[in-house]
Amino acid sequence: MARLVRSSPKRTMGFATLSVLALAISAIAAAPQGPLPAVVVKADYIHSDYRCASCLRLEKWSSAAIQQGLADSIKTGRLVWASESMDTPQGSALADQLGLTTKALVLMELRGGKMTRFKELKDTWKNLRDSSAFAAYVKSETLLFLKTAR
Repeated sequence: MARLVRSSPKRTMGFATLSVLALAISAIAAAPQGPLPAVVVKADYIHSDYRCASCLRLEKWSSAAIQQGLADSIKTGRLVWASESMDTPQGSALADQLGLTTKALVLMELRGGKMTRFKELKDTWKNLRDSSAFAAYVKSETLLFLKTAR
């Protein structure tokens, strides 16, 4: 028979406080250094709420390739990482705007917060068995996109 374990409000409040503090510290650490650039590239993994093992791997490897492989561009604010569900109203509208029907890693050029162009990285699915090839592909495509986003 399963046994329910209740945590005390004091313990739960402490955990919640620590979680909020950790989120605030990570947001400060991730904040761009210096003035924000006029043109920003957003790397966005767009997914549905249901995700298989391959979908989860795609998000994990995409995040690592962008956030670790291109940390300098993230630090300057020229590149931002995001992950959002197409099952939300905002995510659904974005997926429709991009013409997406399934999960995808998309690079978007933003000028003044408005998307001016985008590129879906379609070969991410082809590289899901090789993390090095995946990272190299995402990094090279993102660097090329950043270079042309002026």
